[in-house]
Order: sequence, then C-alpha cells, then structure tokens
Amino acid sequence: MYPQINIKHNVGNTIDIPNQLDIKSTTYVSSNVASGVTTVPVDNAGDFTAGSILLLMSSIGAENSEIVASSSHTGQALTTAETALPHNRGETASEIKYDQIAVHKSTTIDGTYSEFSKKTFFTTQQSTIFYDNTGAKSDYYKVRWENSANSETSDFSSPISVTAYPENSVAKVVYPVLTAMGVSGNDTKITVPFCLSAIDDARKFTAGKLFGIRHAWQQEFEHPIKLLAGTNSVSLPSNIDFKDTDRSLLAARLLIGNVLAPYNMRYIDKRTWNQISTTTQGGDNTASVSIGGTTITLDNAGDFPDTDSGVAYVATEAYSESIMQIAYTGVNAATNQLTGVTGVTRAMAVGTRVWSRPQISQPIHYTVYEDKIVFDRIVPDSMQGDNLYIDFYKKIPEVEDLYQVLDEPYREIYKWYLRYAIKYRKDIDLPSNDPDLVKFESLVGSLVQNLYTGQDTTIITN
Repeated sequence: MYPQINIKHNVGNTIDIPNQLDIKSTTYVSSNVASGVTTVPVDNAGDFTAGSILLLMSSIGAENSEIVASSSHTGQALTTAETALPHNRGETASEIKYDQIAVHKSTTIDGTYSEFSKKTFFTTQQSTIFYDNTGAKSDYYKVRWENSANSETSDFSSPISVTAYPENSVAKVVYPVLTAMGVSGNDTKITVPFCLSAIDDARKFTAGKLFGIRHAWQQEFEHPIKLLAGTNSVSLPSNIDFKDTDRSLLAARLLIGNVLAPYNMRYIDKRTWNQISTTTQGGDNTASVSIGGTTITLDNAGDFPDTDSGVAYVATEAYSESIMQIAYTGVNAATNQLTGVTGVTRAMAVGTRVWSRPQISQPIHYTVYEDKIVFDRIVPDSMQGDNLYIDFYKKIPEVEDLYQVLDEPYREIYKWYLRYAIKYRKDIDLPSNDPDLVKFESLVGSLVQNLYTGQDTTIITN
C-alpha cells in the first residue's frame, strides 16, 4: 500500500502522503450518535475483530471522519473508545489494518534510517503531511504504516527525496504516465507496487521477444574469479543470464603471470569436453578426515585402480594451501573407501575433491554446465589464487523500486504498456486491440528488427 508520496523543499522538507487505507471490513452506522459515546450501533459487526482500529466517516476527507479503537463488539454494536465527533446513520464504520504513518530519515539513500516522526492519519484531509523544518534537499525518507493497537507494521516504502530520480530510473517511466492519465496519489488500485509490477512485466515481455540476443547494456567485462588449486572448475556469477551453456559467457581468459601467455581459453561443448578431459576422475569425500587419517570415504571410488597401492591428489580448500598428495594401499569398492591412507597433513572437510591420476597443469579448454565453468585440467599450485577473467551478459533483475536504473536504451516503450496496464486494472474487459497495447507490441517488434549488439554472432555446429 504505497501511494505516490510527494516531497517538496522550501524551508525544510514537506512530506505529503496520500491517505490510502487498508480496509478489512465495513458496515454502516444504523442510527445517529452524539460525540462522546462508547457504543456505536451498526447494521452488522460480525466481520469485525476485537481490539481493532476503526475509521468512522461518511467519506475520506469529511470533517466528521475519525479513528477510534474498538475493544469488542456484539452483532450490531461496536464498543469503542470515546468518540470525538457525532456520526449519522448511513456513515461507514470500517476496520482498518493501520492507523498511523511513521516517517524514517537518513542522510544517504543507503544509510541508516531513524524514525523522524509518527502521526495518526489525517482522515479529515486527503493526505497526511509531515514537516521537517531542518530537512535538506539531500535527505532521504522511508515511510511505513503501523497499527497502534497490535504494533503490526507494513514494509518500508522505497526511499524518497527532493533530489530528482536518475534520468534512466523506473520513476522517470512511471510518473509521466500517472500524470498524463490523471491518476490520483491516493488511488487504491494504481499504487506504486502495481506500477513496478507492470514495468517488470513489460521488461520480461520485451526480453522474451529478444530471447537469446546479447544486449550491450547487459554486458559485464573483466569480471575476476579466483582459481583454487586442485580444482577443475569455478562457479559462474550469480547474476549471469544463462548458466547451462556458454550462451551468456562471451570469453574466459588467463592473464600473464604463472601462465604461458595471456590468452582466451577455448570453449568446447560438453560432448567434446568428455573426449579430451580424461584425467579428471575421482570422487568427493563424504565424511570429514582428520590429520593423519587412514581411511577416506568417497561418494564413488570407481575411478581408483583396484590395486594394492596407489597415489591420489586432494584439492585445496583455501588459498593458503597446496595440493595434498596421499598414498593408499587398498580400495574397497563396496564401501567406496580408500584404505591404508598415509600423507593426510591437513583436515579434509566433507565434499573435498580427491583425484585419481589427474593432469595438473594450466587449463586450456572449458565447458559450462551445472552453474560452473569446468576446465579440462586441474589447476596447479602455481596458479593458486590467480584470477580467471570472464566477459558475460547479466540477467535482467526484477523491478523493485522507483530509484532502480533501467539500463536498456529503449525503456521509453514501457510507458505504452503501463498505460494499457492501468486501463486494464480498472476494466478487465478491455479488448486486446487496445491502441496502447498495440503500440507497445509494435515498438517491441521494431526493436527486434533493428538491434545492434556490438559482438559478432558465431554459430557452432557439431
């Protein structure tokens, strides 16, 4: 329930919050009552909650509107705190979720917000107004709604300030549309969360039409990922667009240092990786192993030769470690255990990789699967902590607040969808050939036909 909050700077800051009420149930006053009463007769109080907050009014902004606490009720009467105003038959008596607005203040948008002021709704007005006489243009505010009876609170609103929203922000798309369509600040249907959701829908629709196309505004270059010796993979960034193939991974490269030369590693598909990556056998230990341990239990010991003895290599778990070489005298295929183990000089956590006959050298090829970049070779100690640099394309984040930046240069087309969404919100019978929706779909179509990605497209066939 976040209305279009306005903030102005003159002598200090004025925060104007439209009175948007969250109403649980409503009935009607059944006979005239004077001021100062503690029992309000109504048509039906069956849906009301004991210990709730009531709003008595003929309409929002009416001079006899007031908020009172209700301790209990019968079928046709509400027991309340003493009323301050008289009320007439036919007025509404509503149980509301919140009766107070709390404003919190910070000197920066991402700073610590402290409560500045709290007020009960100005129900005799269209909005509740706060004055911050010492407020600066650079100050930020967050608003939340509270229930004085049970201390329940809403989530905080997005931060607001006198300073303008960024030119490429969500607000710069939303507010011009609301102004052009004459949407009231206290409209109970066309709220900020609704507008954010509509912009998010428009964004996803557009992204769906452009599926698989690399957008320059989604690119992130020179992203460093540290290598861990004894492993053959690194995790993909959490914000990469696609994690099952290299569709969103433009390049991966090692820089000069403990490598032969700075070069782009070569991507290969998983099937090709299976053919050339023949020395990455092994298993993960399923039970922790202490220093000096003589048995290692794996998830699968099938890659270890069933001989009297052998040598295995243990991946590092920290950048201060080196690959550990251990010896074993037997393999129990039934229990997936290496027995007669010697050489465990550091504790091994569950999930540590133990390799059988690995090729430990600078990786050359990589593939992508299971949210990882997987190499054809095991990272050597000489590359411990070195960076792998990748260029990739980010996924589109969910639209969450008005300050959020929309990086796409075509963001203005979302206005047409928002116009349609507002009309549909008010009339679900709106036809699918609505001119605003048609205009939006036409602009998306034109966008698909006139894209420039800045990268060559290469088609690889197997």
